[in-house]
Amino acid sequence: MKGTSAASASGARQVAANGLALLLAYVIPRAFTVLSVILAARVLGTTAFGVYGSAAALAVMLSVVASLGMHPLLVREMARAPDRAGTLIRAAHLVKTASGLAMLAAAALLGRILFPGQGEAQAATLVLCVGWVLQAYAENLSAYFQAVERMRRWTEASALFGLVSSVAGIALLLVTRNLVAFSFGFTAGWAAALYWLRRGLPAEAREGGSPTLETVLLLARGTAPFAAAFVCLTIYCKVDVLLLRHWQGDEQVGLYTAAYKFVDIFQALVIVAAGAVYPRLARSAGTRGPGPWAGTRSTELMLLGAVPTGVALYLVAHPLVSALFGAEYVAAGAALSWLGLLLPLLAVSIHSGYVLGAAGRILPMAALYSAGIGINVALNAWLIPLRGAEGAALARLGSEGLLAAGFLWTVGGLAGAAPRLRTVLVTGGLAGTAPLIAALPDPTAGWLRCAVFLAVAAGAYAALGVTRAGEAEALLALLGRGRRTAGREGAP
Repeated sequence: MKGTSAASASGARQVAANGLALLLAYVIPRAFTVLSVILAARVLGTTAFGVYGSAAALAVMLSVVASLGMHPLLVREMARAPDRAGTLIRAAHLVKTASGLAMLAAAALLGRILFPGQGEAQAATLVLCVGWVLQAYAENLSAYFQAVERMRRWTEASALFGLVSSVAGIALLLVTRNLVAFSFGFTAGWAAALYWLRRGLPAEAREGGSPTLETVLLLARGTAPFAAAFVCLTIYCKVDVLLLRHWQGDEQVGLYTAAYKFVDIFQALVIVAAGAVYPRLARSAGTRGPGPWAGTRSTELMLLGAVPTGVALYLVAHPLVSALFGAEYVAAGAALSWLGLLLPLLAVSIHSGYVLGAAGRILPMAALYSAGIGINVALNAWLIPLRGAEGAALARLGSEGLLAAGFLWTVGGLAGAAPRLRTVLVTGGLAGTAPLIAALPDPTAGWLRCAVFLAVAAGAYAALGVTRAGEAEALLALLGRGRRTAGREGAP
């Protein structure tokens, strides 16, 4: 019994260490890049910043061609068989060399089609895409460090990316006042991160045996469902920017891009939480029995944390965006308020994707995001011509609501990870108080209402017992049990 308790405590400490390392890995670079983006928005103005936002959206959509969504697969396979890491990394590099070249060719072609006569937008797209190719290689190396739960190197590389990309981008922007020059900071950042990851890779992983053609083909085939899922995910997340540009122009894209930066920060935090437990979810998913498992508990905790965050952002959207981006972006507050309500839905969708990946059920994720693309495009076609950037935010909120419902149904049926009805009712009821609190008079333009809401949320959670300390301990115990079981039985 003592050995079991010690192993559980060790597992809990490791998960906490994973979370801290991933928090630093994602938040530090986001902090740097958000500062650089805020400065770029102020220096370039809404129209030129909108051009940059359109180029960045296209580059993100094309990035999945280079990365193929392979990262979760690599983490899962290396977590189950660390001795194969070197071979898997080299095979992944070969696959991504081919996919990266295809991505750059597509960027050159689509840039000319979507940005005719806009040389800066075309050039910025290509520069950013080169950065995404470097990021695809860096993902292969980071998968190793995450799989063996040695997150520190990934933290350092991510911090280096944030520092180099922001400092280089800001310096180039201030000297040239040019969005293409600013884009070079992103590429320089990923070059630095790739170098640092490569330096820290152990000899056995760096110099693993050359993969056979069969290994490369097996990896490519295994990647196919992940690639399908992440292609659909990426298009779903960024198509609204290109549609907004088509129907309303670069100025509205600039407003929407400014508002969406807050979503980017939150998304990074969700990835931190999901990524911290993902290696153990991948091990425990193959050995779980009937009843609750780590995927169930982590889904509930994700929802409980995301609802107060999203509603708080909804309540302070207008003063927050004005304070950070300046008076020229005050109209972005309307879009940000709706994007705040998007956050809990986004958290459910992202975390559910990790759970499905851990359970080996990634194809339903592709189907859900495919449906989401159609719904998102239809809603954007209706709302963007009427309300511009705010319409794009409303469209995303509507499509994400349907998508999150689909994910909850799917993870419940295929992975046994749906939250309990009580948790859904409590968080839903809490979110329902947002319009009532927003109607209260507030001389601080929203900050006082936000404080009232957070107090109500804390009181409701405490009174209803949905965030008991024992619940978090149970999650950590389940994660630790998954690791011990996998260790005894071997990789499935």
